[in-house]
Amino acid sequence: MSTKVFISYHSSKIELVTHLCKNLEKNGIETWYAPRDIRAGQQWDDAIHDAIKNCKALVLLFCAQADSSVQVKREISLADKYKKPVFWVRIERVEPNNLSYFLTSTQWFDWLDARDATLEKLVKDLASLDTPSEEFSEQASAAAGQPPAAEKTKSKVWTKGILAFDTDRAAAECVARIYFNMAQKNPESSVILPTGRTASATFRAMLRIAKEYDGCPFGETNIVSDTETFGVWAEHSASRTNHIYQKLIGPLAEMDRAPLKSQLHLLSGIYAERDPLLHTQNLLRDFPPCVHAVSISPVGEILAYEVGTYTDIEEIIDDGPRIIEIGEHSKKYIDPNQPSKSVVSIGLGTALSAEILLLPIFDMQKAPILNRLFNGPMTAGLPATLLRNHPNAYIVTTKNIANEAGIGDLCTMEEDPKAAAERITSN
Repeated sequence: MSTKVFISYHSSKIELVTHLCKNLEKNGIETWYAPRDIRAGQQWDDAIHDAIKNCKALVLLFCAQADSSVQVKREISLADKYKKPVFWVRIERVEPNNLSYFLTSTQWFDWLDARDATLEKLVKDLASLDTPSEEFSEQASAAAGQPPAAEKTKSKVWTKGILAFDTDRAAAECVARIYFNMAQKNPESSVILPTGRTASATFRAMLRIAKEYDGCPFGETNIVSDTETFGVWAEHSASRTNHIYQKLIGPLAEMDRAPLKSQLHLLSGIYAERDPLLHTQNLLRDFPPCVHAVSISPVGEILAYEVGTYTDIEEIIDDGPRIIEIGEHSKKYIDPNQPSKSVVSIGLGTALSAEILLLPIFDMQKAPILNRLFNGPMTAGLPATLLRNHPNAYIVTTKNIANEAGIGDLCTMEEDPKAAAERITSN
């Protein structure tokens, strides 16, 4: 089995490749790059194909020439095909264009300003990978008298459960029932509602089942939203609070199932009668969250934490309510028409404090990031991976998405959303 890291680069950067590989190999990371490792008489294309197929990760030295290189694009595409972790090291101040499809959900490092720190982090993340081929794993396990690789895949499961349904409608209903069940059981707590497309599907499910409950299905619990556009008032079209009122609270009121006004503590984007951050902080301290469904973007952003912005896990892991600045890259995943570059967020630390953390994934575009949550390193550069720190997290998705993400063998295939929700909330 090959344990080497494949180095993808533009030919103009061969000196940097040589320097990088020397340093990686000094730290015990074996490398492969062309033309150094192509044997005499071996076909170039075959050698690269086999090297990527058998590597444990691909490291791309990213620059303008690499972004426009057909050969580099082919190498990244092969890595994507064989589900190899991709780490790209930015060696020029340029953003991905031709390669953006492949790189948006991958971990990146900036070589420009902190080379020593970048190399140290790269070595650490590469060393943490353990992706033996199935054939080798079974042979090695048998020789050592250990369980076969099929059983060892369970070690990848960091969640309390992965629930896969036939349709996103059924998956969303399961999430909705978990919310209502937890709210009914925990009146002295809060529930944190998600925002975005995940929220819309969840809210539709909530409205479909609301009449099964006497009165408000949220019971007496306090209701909080997880993000809001900063500087935007609650009735603005870009307001997440406005979205919650229009898609959930208003329709519940028409059904005579709406929560009381005193239960609503949705985030505010403006400082009016009260400081929205201080109010939310105090509320969550007095009424700890019992459930929160975190929406993950296709590239791994969560709660306005942008991919590639952070380098230190401790920097964000304990964050409570705060204002987060986002870049143009992230706006398209949050709201392309957002009039502000700032978002009020409950903070990652708050999400991790919820009694139950739900990761609803109803969009096939999110299959690659779902795969990364199980097969890539935990790193602050990809904030969604930090959700692994939660001891009681559940992924709720569809069978098709789970299979596309390569985790179908780890899932519990579900048929009944109500039974699944009751099983989770009764634990």
